Amino acid sequence: MSSFFYDNPEMDEIYQILDNLYIGAYWPQLNFDKMEREGITAIVNLMEEKLYKPPKKFVYLYKGFPDESYPSHSFIEEIFDFLEYHLHQKKGKVLVHCAMGISRSGGIVTGWLLRENPNWTWSEAVEYVRRYRNIFPAVEIRESILDYLEILEGRRRQY
Repeated sequence: MSSFFYDNPEMDEIYQILDNLYIGAYWPQLNFDKMEREGITAIVNLMEEKLYKPPKKFVYLYKGFPDESYPSHSFIEEIFDFLEYHLHQKKGKVLVHCAMGISRSGGIVTGWLLRENPNWTWSEAVEYVRRYRNIFPAVEIRESILDYLEILEGRRRQY
């Protein structure tokens, strides 16, 4: 693995994308104290391996999957339902993370932004997230999310 990941101080940071939505990495571990200070109330863990159990003060959804796989529509829907409930109904703050905070979490956060902003393209949503954190969602994640949104909206989003 590249020394970028080992030597880069940004890998253990969490980044605020919206007032109530954060993205981050599990590197080398999550900083639960910092999350509590930020007011984060819920966590979505997308890592392939389930390496931790968060403190009880956080609501937790584990939806791990391999980086280069196509998440199913029901899988995406479960994550989006969790985000909908905790961001809009509970008015909480949610951290979405994967191992590196680049591909899986980047793709899911980008997909959420598309869901919330019907006129955005995939590229516009990615660029929005990149203002705060450098992400590179896998093609498989992008295609699964765009397919899912096409079914919901009855139209294909532009890349």
